[in-house]
Formats: sequence, structure tokens, C-alpha cells
Amino acid sequence: MTGRRVLAALGAGLLGGLLLLRIPLGELRRRIEFVSRYAAREPAVRRLGGSSADFDRPYFILLEWARRVLPPGTAGVAVFPERKIPGKGTYLTIYMLAPIPTQVAPERVPEGWLVLAEGSRRPPDARVIAETEGGALLAPPR
Repeated sequence: MTGRRVLAALGAGLLGGLLLLRIPLGELRRRIEFVSRYAAREPAVRRLGGSSADFDRPYFILLEWARRVLPPGTAGVAVFPERKIPGKGTYLTIYMLAPIPTQVAPERVPEGWLVLAEGSRRPPDARVIAETEGGALLAPPR
């Protein structure tokens, strides 16, 4: 075994040990079962079943839907949730729609950007591009 491999094995062992100290055994068992069950599924399904959507699953589903229906060449997306979302939700929003620039509840929608509105609240005179049960993708009026 080379020196690099020995160091890598020691590092992995140390991190594994620290993980065991931080996470209760039952939780660790649950996570291992989850990974083995969902490993072959598409990333969106894995994220939905995991902890990244824990704070608000319907919001996560709306983001995943929007990611799939965004027209090619979209300049950016201004997202307007129905309620205040935690910082984790803002990060998830930006992550889910990347590499398209995204802002959550901006004061002003940048020129050429689309609006993702959660729920039934819509800007007046906005043109609906696509709609789902949880919200709509809109072109704001100009």
C-alpha cells in the first residue's frame, strides 16, 4: 500500500469515527438503509426522499417541476414563495435551478427574468408559461 493510500484510509477511518460520535446509531442505520434503497434512482427522487426537502416538501416539488419546464435560454428566475422560507430553502432554491441565476423574493424582477410563483398569488397581467397545482411559471408584465 502506498503512503497516499494509507493516509486516505486513516483519514476515512477518522472521519467515520467522528461521524459515529456525532450521529446516533439509529440515525446512521436509517441513512445507510436510505442510501442503499435510493442509490440507483434519479437525483431528484433521492433528494425528495432525503433531508434536503425536509423543511417543505411541496416547495421542493415546485422547484423540481420548475427546473424541468424552464424554457431553454432562461435569463434568470425570481422565486416568490407563499411564506418566508428558511436559509436552507434559499440555498436549495439556488441549487435546484443552477446554473440559471436565481433570487428569492427580490424587490424588483430583473429585466428578462421569469417568475416562479408558489400558490395562487400572481402578479397582475403576468403571462402564464406553465402551471401546476403548487404554483406557476410566469413572464412578468413589462
